[in-house]
Amino acid sequence: MFKRLATGRRINSGKDDPAGLIAASRLSSELGRLEAQSRSLQRADANAAIAEGNAAQLSALFSDLNTLVIAGSNQAGLSKAEIAANQMQIDNTVASIQRFHGDAVDSLSGFNMEGTGNADVEALYDSAYAAAVSVRSGAANDLSSGNYEAASTALRQASLDVAIARGKIGGFQKNVIGPQLRSNQIAFENLTESRSRILDTDYAVEMSNLNRLQILSTSGIKVLKIAQQQSRAVLQLLGN
Repeated sequence: MFKRLATGRRINSGKDDPAGLIAASRLSSELGRLEAQSRSLQRADANAAIAEGNAAQLSALFSDLNTLVIAGSNQAGLSKAEIAANQMQIDNTVASIQRFHGDAVDSLSGFNMEGTGNADVEALYDSAYAAAVSVRSGAANDLSSGNYEAASTALRQASLDVAIARGKIGGFQKNVIGPQLRSNQIAFENLTESRSRILDTDYAVEMSNLNRLQILSTSGIKVLKIAQQQSRAVLQLLGN
């Protein structure tokens, strides 16, 4: 009793409750598994957030690129120097897209979407990047080619591809990682409570037992004292 009160544990050794100890050990193992799985899910969620950030940058760059192409297509009011300046901005934007494309593809390795999810997103990034490459200097749809409609159509599709990729990543976070994390948290709380009921001391019961023992002990001492007093009184009477 005193050990249970001191340690806060109802089971301090196997002999206290062999079956309970086995059950608690199994629960502890399951809790460890849930903790490890939750840490893995949290890392995947963080990596997915990074991937979403890269995709958001790509989306903004493709919007800027399409604007530059549209501006450059109005050559009637532009000098050759201005058209060249627009093409230079397009080339710089394509270079940024190339950098973020690489980062976006690399970030996919931090999590695994179901089925071909990762491969599908990478394919969308590659398709969008190909559209960007087609408008840089010397490519099929640069400003000097005059293929403005083709360039604008390709870039609109590229923007859509990146948006679809972002949607897939966001859906994975919302519909897969989020529910699993919440489910793990609920299971962890329930298992922790179950293990506590097995292992932890019920202080109300133990204190009740302690009080009862103290009362019995005090009563026994008082009875013994009364008996001793009565014995002395009898001896005194006999002595008289």
